[in-house]
Amino acid sequence: MPKLSDRVKAFMNPSPASVVSASAQPAAVITEDVYSRFKVERDRNMVIKDCRAMYDGDPRVEKMHRMYARDLLRGGFVVKTENVKAYEIVLALQERLHLNQALEDWLRLSMRDGDSFLENTVAQVIGSTYQIDSVTRKPTLQMHRNSNKADRFDNSERAFWMSDDAFMGSDAPKDALWFPEWKIIHARWNHDEESRYGRPMMKSARKQFKYVEDGELNVAVRRKIGGAQLRQHVIEGGPTDVETYKENNKAAIGKLAAVIDFFSNKQSSLTVHQGDGNIDKIGDVQHHIGTMFTASDVPMELMAYGGDLNRDILGEKKQAYEETLNQGREWATVQIIQPLIEREWLLHGILPADVKYKIVWRKAKSLSPTDLRDLADAASRLRILGVKEEMVSLILASYLRDVDLDIMSGDGMDSTAFANNLKGLSI
Repeated sequence: MPKLSDRVKAFMNPSPASVVSASAQPAAVITEDVYSRFKVERDRNMVIKDCRAMYDGDPRVEKMHRMYARDLLRGGFVVKTENVKAYEIVLALQERLHLNQALEDWLRLSMRDGDSFLENTVAQVIGSTYQIDSVTRKPTLQMHRNSNKADRFDNSERAFWMSDDAFMGSDAPKDALWFPEWKIIHARWNHDEESRYGRPMMKSARKQFKYVEDGELNVAVRRKIGGAQLRQHVIEGGPTDVETYKENNKAAIGKLAAVIDFFSNKQSSLTVHQGDGNIDKIGDVQHHIGTMFTASDVPMELMAYGGDLNRDILGEKKQAYEETLNQGREWATVQIIQPLIEREWLLHGILPADVKYKIVWRKAKSLSPTDLRDLADAASRLRILGVKEEMVSLILASYLRDVDLDIMSGDGMDSTAFANNLKGLSI
């Protein structure tokens, strides 16, 4: 039976004979499947370009992506496991790839494009040991997933391919660069089952975004034209007298965008027309803005337009936002972090199925002495009420589960053990 390390190397470095050549692939025929592939690629290309235009052209769209990725990542993550070797491998991987910093970009761009194709570059280190040396995000529009209707790979050695340009055909071109399944981590945002690709966060808001753009442009034009004060100057005499009048009064004419002057050469007079007094009526535009923001996982009021809400309502929205962030962290865990560290373990001869581990996200803010005092006080009161010690420790551990485990792991202490040490803490 071959050694585990040999199996890992064979898994990561397949022999050329196991790769099916392009010439061995069946010729493309016009079938329902071919048309479906073409339609998926064409629609995906259009959606990504629209969402990128929204991201590049509107500060609100860019901010919602950056804010969500920043709040989701916060202080990064740690891996909790009793397997010391597996833990050390993950720590080295995080430091080598600057993973907590890279994750923010990957998360933000995954939300913008709907997909992130992360290529793992494997390097040989000491002896027969391998490790993931770098992870690079490939161009979204040039990367394609070669899965079937059920979103399964018929050939794991030709799972993904990349073309030089944004290719929208049904089959890969002859000069396509192929990737095996293990080499690419395909993170899919808002993924629907059996779909090849994810969905950008703002995909469903493209129509409302156009309404907002048109509405805000109309408001700006109406404010400049309808909101301006109109002054009609009527000068007695001919055209030469009009020009002389304009020259004599040029210091007071044409200086303000909110004032528009008109001239004619009849009986002398000056008539002033006040601007439109209803230019602040933009309820229809506000409706489209609110509708556009429903596609975002970031509440509109936490980012902008929250001045009219009271503190209680904002607090409720912030609490709901925190729950959404927890779901986003679960997505990042399943789609990016777990596949990455499990590939790294395989390279070191560790089967992921043999490692019991948990990914824990750090809090953005460390627990203060006041927080610890309140926890100790709550534990004392629970004990007075007769709550079992095991239940008290479990309750405390639920509040301490996001404490930076790098600190506690120095003496092998986890969150439950740390909670138990609060038993004798007095206020």
